[in-house]
Amino acid sequence: MSDDDNNDRLMAQFIEKATPKLLEAMQASLAEKIEEQIGGLKQASQKMLDEIKDQKRAAAEQATKDKGEADQFRALLSQRSNPADINAALTPDPIRLTRVQARDPQLYRRAKAQAEKTGTTVEIVND
Repeated sequence: MSDDDNNDRLMAQFIEKATPKLLEAMQASLAEKIEEQIGGLKQASQKMLDEIKDQKRAAAEQATKDKGEADQFRALLSQRSNPADINAALTPDPIRLTRVQARDPQLYRRAKAQAEKTGTTVEIVND
């Protein structure tokens, strides 16, 4: 056998034995890189799905609230009452504060927030 044939045979044996180990090392490295890239996509899609669920939940709550208000309005109209009485029933009473209470910034802020939440106003009355 010549040296070239012997070198070719040794090289073939080396490649045959080294190939599986090289493939395993490459596979682990590639798996980590792929996982990193997919991880970002997974987080972004999870965030998007959470936002969609939140929007659906908010829409369902608003629909329930709107239906309740519509049912209340329908009930008032079915009573065939005076329109002024219907308007008074639909308009919430204003939040009343005395002048002394209105001077307290924390109390006034809470009353104003509550009034905005209920759709009414803050009314300042004499002591």
